[in-house]
Amino acid sequence: MTTIQSIAFVINLQKADAQSTAEALMQIAKAKGIQAVSITEHPLDAASLKGIDLCCIIGGDGTLLGSLTPSLEAQTKVLGVNLGKLGFLATYKPDQIIRDFADILDGNYQIEARAILDCQSDTGESAYALNDLVIKENENRGLIRLKVKSSEHLISEYHCDGLIFATPTGSTAYNLSAGGPIISPNVEAIAMTPICPHTLGNRSVIFDTEMPLEVYFDSSAPDPLITIDGKKCFKTQSLKSIRIQIAKKRFQLIHNPKNAHFSIVRDKLKWGDPTVQ
Repeated sequence: MTTIQSIAFVINLQKADAQSTAEALMQIAKAKGIQAVSITEHPLDAASLKGIDLCCIIGGDGTLLGSLTPSLEAQTKVLGVNLGKLGFLATYKPDQIIRDFADILDGNYQIEARAILDCQSDTGESAYALNDLVIKENENRGLIRLKVKSSEHLISEYHCDGLIFATPTGSTAYNLSAGGPIISPNVEAIAMTPICPHTLGNRSVIFDTEMPLEVYFDSSAPDPLITIDGKKCFKTQSLKSIRIQIAKKRFQLIHNPKNAHFSIVRDKLKWGDPTVQ
């Protein structure tokens, strides 16, 4: 891998030890003559990553999710330092990154090119999702009616609390809580999982990259609530449909090789723990 010449440290100051961790890493970078800047403003602006080789997120998975669109636009690699609870994406702990950072800057790192969702509304809006796009009834008054097609072919009609469209990266998030499958992150696919479907036969479906999905809304129903990676997205007034597909771009994530994906899954989900019933 190429050596790192410039770094932006994105610091979540609401996390304990974030500032001290950033300062320790910045000293290592400056000792190697690497240009380093610190950013504490959120949400992250794409312009702040222009010309930056590495975006080092110091916070957790939530902070890292906020770097998706800016890092894609700037074509910047992302590394996450976990000061939060999960650590599915931010796979370095502070002591690990301080120990390994000099080697990473010298080009000794592994990149995982994570598939993301390209989401486009029929009203012209677009957004990327690293974890998921979720459609729900906006006013919490009951079930929502949705029709899902691929290339004009009907897949199914749903009467449910909502639909989750998840990447493999997001398969261990809301998708998993709703009973959806865990997908290895190196697989390129979309998992569609209904939330509490009225028809018990409606179950999760996994689609390949060659199947763009179109979701159609009931025009007589209230406007839906649409979230992307947990944030409200798209103006839903007059919205008739959304198109969802695997994007051509990939999220360039530097992963801790000492924390294999399924060791993280096993740890976080307590697989094999005899105390978990």
